[in-house]
Order: sequence, then structure tokens, then C-alpha cells
Amino acid sequence: MSDEKISHGLGFLTGIHEAVARTTGLTGLLFSALIGAFAALAFAPFHISPALALAFVGLVWMLDGTRGRKRWGRAMFARGWAFGYGYFLISMYWTALPFLVEPERHAVFIWMPLIALPGGMALIWGAACAMAGAFWSSSPSRIFIFGVFFALAELVRGHLFGGFPWNLPGTTWIPGGAISQAASIGGVYWLTLLTVIVMAAPAALVDTRKHGKLLFRAIPSVIAVTLLAFGFTWGSQRLTNEPIMTERSVILMDAGVPQAEKFQQYRTTLARYSQFLRDVPSETGDILIWPEGALPSYLLQDTTALDQISGFLGPRTLITGTPRSDGTGDRQLYYNSLAVFQIDTANANLVALYDKHRLVPFGELPATEIIPFGERISGILPDAIQRIARDGFVPGAGMSVLYPERVPAFIPLICYEGLFPELTRQAEPRVENAEWIVVISNDAWFGAGLGPAQHYAQNRYRSIETGLPMARVATRGISAVVDAFGREVARGAPVADDPAGWRSSVVRSALPAKTERPPYARFGSIFFWITMTVCIILAFATWRR
Repeated sequence: MSDEKISHGLGFLTGIHEAVARTTGLTGLLFSALIGAFAALAFAPFHISPALALAFVGLVWMLDGTRGRKRWGRAMFARGWAFGYGYFLISMYWTALPFLVEPERHAVFIWMPLIALPGGMALIWGAACAMAGAFWSSSPSRIFIFGVFFALAELVRGHLFGGFPWNLPGTTWIPGGAISQAASIGGVYWLTLLTVIVMAAPAALVDTRKHGKLLFRAIPSVIAVTLLAFGFTWGSQRLTNEPIMTERSVILMDAGVPQAEKFQQYRTTLARYSQFLRDVPSETGDILIWPEGALPSYLLQDTTALDQISGFLGPRTLITGTPRSDGTGDRQLYYNSLAVFQIDTANANLVALYDKHRLVPFGELPATEIIPFGERISGILPDAIQRIARDGFVPGAGMSVLYPERVPAFIPLICYEGLFPELTRQAEPRVENAEWIVVISNDAWFGAGLGPAQHYAQNRYRSIETGLPMARVATRGISAVVDAFGREVARGAPVADDPAGWRSSVVRSALPAKTERPPYARFGSIFFWITMTVCIILAFATWRR
């Protein structure tokens, strides 16, 4: 069949391309925002990857139409920004829910997660689209150009102002599935670069040129199909072995207290965890894990809670999250911490401590620590906003590998830290000696919708990248044990006799074994930059005005 006949068969796609490329004004912005919002279906709990492909193809075609205008830079920025705003608003709507836990105090600030957060992150995508426009053409090269600038934008989003790498395109693949295993080679940013190119590749089959051989236009699609076939085959082969379990057991315990009740239910919460310590079947040497901030108190100074732990812990180890304070008088410092307790002469003894290193920007980390001259700027703000700008935790000294007695060495991650692939590589001392990852979180802030499911899915990529199993406990989220390939081997099950509205869960599981350290754990982002270089070469090789 001739190229002309095949091209004629693509007439339907050509018509759609022309319709999308010609949208202008408010219609164009609304369409960009709509397809950006549609892309949210690609992530947990849905994992409908074709939604991301349709969205990226639509965005590339939108950019095709804007590049030919007189003020193309402004137009491409606007399309990219609108796409990003729809994407972040819908996929991260749950960031507004914490402001409704105490609406009388915080609802006035709900514009921050609904306008400022998606709008601010969308600026990065808008800038990426505008910069890509400087190298744009109607040829297939635009797919590689789009992939390069989009991947760089995601790298910036993951680090700017502390970073917020939530829902990177690379995490659209089901963690623990075949394609997700590619993260073990180059990390989630490398997988994001490949994913953007794969998803956007079909856009090159049609363009604004009247002439152009179909075989030439199909180059990105051929590369995409090859990458998918290789990734699926290699990943499936990697997953042929069943999880190998060690003799160590972990027990994940979550009282499931609603966030709105937490600070009014101290005694009930303590009683619930004490009941777990007393009644949940366990054995000598078991490792018990509670979530971030399990008790609404400073546990290290809470003699009532420590007495309860001392009475019921026995010959086991407890890992739990707790806020802690340090200092005297006006020099009080506050930390979000993970503590490890064991019984020593009938008392709960602190045997290891980790202070959260990567704090949530504008949440745990004060804005004055993020924004240059923030201390001066905050002085002219209203009192309520000054409090938000200045209050917060102190970052810990750095990522650590903890070596408690009678417990395999592990890397601790507290909530937000589980989003960052580089943190598990930076842990000291001797990160290669770590046997597993412990993630503790409080997902009660985010309701029962997309937020907890997305958080869990992204945490599982840390196991794929490091070859380490993971035990994760999240208040009113998903508590589970994951093997070194990101596969779930056990999940928290509901517990009877809950207080009204609570969602307690407990699960006991053997701890999976770690694997040989994968390439990403050993070499970091080297494959990301090599692939970026290859994409730039391909872009120049396929470039046509």
C-alpha cells in the first residue's frame, strides 16, 4: 500500500488535528485545561494509561497550532499553563481537604490548594512549552523536543522550593507491574522521560505539512512501540520469581482515628494502640509499626503513653512516628520524628531516632525558609498569614540508615519524603547495608479518595528503585508490606470494635528479602541524562522546518 493511500486512511486523525490546532482564545484554554484534567485518570487508583496518551497528543496538537502565530511564545505558554492547571487541580483536589478539617480556622485559605498550588506548578509546564516552541517544527522532532523539555520541567517541579514531585507521568504505570520495573534502571524521572515520549508519539502521525512521508512521521511511534515491547518483556521476566520472605515478621497497626477528632481523642487513641499491643497475636522479635504522629502528644515526654508501651511491648520492637520538641524557653525546636523503642529492664527504651529531613513546603517547612528574604516579607503580612509563614518543624540533619539492635537496618521515610527517589540513595551510613524501607504517614488529612491511593502507589516506586522491601503504615490510608519489586504482599485488614467513624487496621506479614542493588541505586540519574542526550540527537536528526 502506497504512502498516499495510507495517509488518506489517516484523514480522520488529520481532521481532528486541524480542529484541535485551530482552537484559539478562551476555547483553546478551556480545551487545554479539560484534556489536562482528563489525564488524572492515568494515575492511582485508576491507572488508565491511555488517558495520558490522549492528553499529551492533544497538547502537542494544540502547540502545533499556536507555534505558527505571531506571538507564539505567549500562546504556547498559555496552552501549557492551562493544561497543567487542569491536570494539577483535578489530580490533586484532595490537597484542599486538610483546610476543611477545621473549617472555622482554615477554610479562608482554601484558595491556596485550589488556585495557588495548581496555578503555580502549571507555570513550570507553561514555561516548558514556551521554551520547546523555540525548537518546534511540524516534523517528528517535536515529540523528542516535547519530551526533553517536559522531563526537565518535572525535574524542576521535583526540586524547586523543596519540591513536590506528585504524580510524575512515570508513575502512571501500576507499581509492581512489568513496565514499572524500568524505574530500577534509571529511576522515576527516567521513566517519566520515556513515558512522555511514548504517550506523545502518536501525535507525530499527522502534522501541518501538506507533504511528508508517513514512514518518517511514524518514527516516534515505532520507537514508542519498541520501548513498550521491550519494557513489558523485560519487566515480566524480572517478575517471574515469587517474593522471597525472610523469617522476620512485621505487624502494621493503625488506629484509624479521623483527623478532626485526633486531638480530642487522646485517651481513646492511646487505649486503641494499647489494645493492639496487648491483643494482636505476635511473637518474640516481631517488629510493630505505628503511623506518623500515631498519638496526639509528644511521645518522648508522654509518661502515660510510655508506661502503656512498657507494660505491653514485651520482647518486641516498636517503630512509631511522633512530634518531639528540643530546647528550652524561647529556643524550643520542633521535629517530626520516627522513634524506635525496645524494652530494657521493664521500661520502653529509645534505641533509635530519625528526624524528618525533607519537610513539606508551606506546610511543615516555614515559608520563611523557602522564599528569599522571607523573614522580611512576612513582616508586612497579616498576623494569620505570618503564623503560617513562620511556624513549622525544623529539618533533621539528613537522611539516615538506622541500625537498632535486633532489627534489620532500615531507611526511614516520613510521609512526604516517600516521593523523592534521591533520598533513599543519600541515606548514611552505608546505605548499601539497608535491608528494608519503613514509611510512616498520616493520610487522614486527605479523605478516602485519590490522595491516599496516589501516595501509596508512588511510595511503592521507592522499593523498585532500591531493591528493598517496604513496610508502610498510614493513618486512614493504605498500610501494606511491599516486596523489592514493588509488589504488594500484604495489606492492612479492618479490625472489629472500632469507635464510631474510625477505620482501624492491622496486618501481620513476613518481611520480604531485598534483591541485589539495581542500577538506579548504584548509579543514580546517569541513564536519565544519557537518554536526554539521545533525545536531543533524535530531535536534530528528524528536524524539518
